[in-house]
Amino acid sequence: MILRLFIISIFCFQGCSSFNDKNKTYSERFQLGVTFFENKKYQKAKEFFEDIVQHEQGTNLGLESTFYLAKTLFELKEFDEASYNFNYYSMFSKDIVNVEYSQFMKSKCAFEVTLPYNKDQSSTFYAISIIQEFLDNFPYSSYKDNAYNMILKLRNRLGRKNFESGRLYLKMKRYDSALYYFDIIISEYYDTKFYDDALNYYIFSYIVMGEYEKAKLYYEDVKSNYNNNLKKIEAEQILIDYKNRLGLSGLYKLYK
Repeated sequence: MILRLFIISIFCFQGCSSFNDKNKTYSERFQLGVTFFENKKYQKAKEFFEDIVQHEQGTNLGLESTFYLAKTLFELKEFDEASYNFNYYSMFSKDIVNVEYSQFMKSKCAFEVTLPYNKDQSSTFYAISIIQEFLDNFPYSSYKDNAYNMILKLRNRLGRKNFESGRLYLKMKRYDSALYYFDIIISEYYDTKFYDDALNYYIFSYIVMGEYEKAKLYYEDVKSNYNNNLKKIEAEQILIDYKNRLGLSGLYKLYK
């Protein structure tokens, strides 16, 4: 009997709470939504902001609710919806500080939905373009370092995809294709950590092809281009170790 009364009282409390929420003005509901957001109760905050956005379109309150809805969706990892709302807010708000923040967060949303290097990289190219657009629009932004770091991470991902493609073709003895992918890294992804490795694998590819003299000449041409001196030393060691034949260590390097 006591348990039954307890359960009934809970339902009554929840029903009254819901009734009271619905009887609040949208300004009051907005403040409740902000409180839920600040307390990290994002799902509850989302419900409040979505309701306000639906009923207060074209008003300042509706626009501010869109801003908070975007932030809430980002915390819930609903990045596509968050991006849409950040962009919508940016188009109609006159608050330059929040517009800058929203455009940066739109960039972060694009970054978050990119795929690993071994998947299709269309989303990566798109994310880079969105982040670059932000940097073009806000070149002195306090978020610029974070934006550059995102671009570098994405470029490293693209560099790795090309590097692994080159290594795969080298194993398959499709040497022209292997050199093609290493060339892409050298010419387009020179700022990534795969640049020096591409130089060294270019040298190694010539050795695997039986073109040792070409490997030596290539090293002489690029030895001043290395970003990391240790990688340059590694290239010199490759030329020493595999002067006559690949041996077991060379085969391991090829097929690892």
